[in-house]
Amino acid sequence: MKKKTQVDARSKVLEYLAARDHSEKELREKLGRRYTPEEINDALESARNANLLPEPEVLAKQVAGTLARKKKSHRYIQEFLKKKGLPAVERETETEIEKARELILQKFRKGPPFTFEEKPKVHRYLAYRGFDQDTIRRVMHERE
Repeated sequence: MKKKTQVDARSKVLEYLAARDHSEKELREKLGRRYTPEEINDALESARNANLLPEPEVLAKQVAGTLARKKKSHRYIQEFLKKKGLPAVERETETEIEKARELILQKFRKGPPFTFEEKPKVHRYLAYRGFDQDTIRRVMHERE
């Protein structure tokens, strides 16, 4: 039976970064379960010196782009970035409207105009997904 070897914090950082880019906050949280603060600081400093940690702004744009392709709302993206310790990205109004339109077409198989009975359902559907009232109003009341 093989004996488990203790993996040092530097190796663990490399392992995490090989899987995907992580923010410094994420790495600190993951490493904090197993390593001391000194080991964590040393491992992160080593990764930073080797240019393995992406800049927070660059990583935030990458993450926001990925979530936008999944049709997540700007509010959802901002909360996700905040949770990961990344800076906020700018809101693109036209992209938001387009994402909301596509979600409506996927869910309801039709676009505006909506009947009186459909409007609350469409509104609730988009609101639960984090779209703001202005975007919802614009998408619901546009004419085809």
